[in-house]
Amino acid sequence: MTIAIYCIAAMALLIFVLGFWVSIQRGRTNVITGIEADPTSGLNKAVRAHANAAEFVPILAVLMLYLGTQDVAAWVGWAMIIAAVSRYLVVIGFLTCATLEKPHVLKAVGALGTYLAGIALVVAAVMTVA
Repeated sequence: MTIAIYCIAAMALLIFVLGFWVSIQRGRTNVITGIEADPTSGLNKAVRAHANAAEFVPILAVLMLYLGTQDVAAWVGWAMIIAAVSRYLVVIGFLTCATLEKPHVLKAVGALGTYLAGIALVVAAVMTVA
């Protein structure tokens, strides 16, 4: 359960810090709702990073919380860590990319890690009832 809690806490922190960063960017740009048309703007990058995290973190957290209560193999803990680290890589990719219109290696690596680790966690959850 310890790995699950640390990973969930790390991902929850990501959501709250990104939400705060969006607020800061909105204050700097005086754009209270929506986003600017510029794909290079810090506000657009912050909003996209926050939205992307908000799309994946909840289901990952649920899976981790459940699996943390089960007697699972050691690889499940590694899958949790990979998922949490991958979420950070995606965010770093969003915030450091030159433009949202082009791919960024950290976003790609983070996305792949999220997909693979997430699928592994789903398999692990199904295996607990099989």
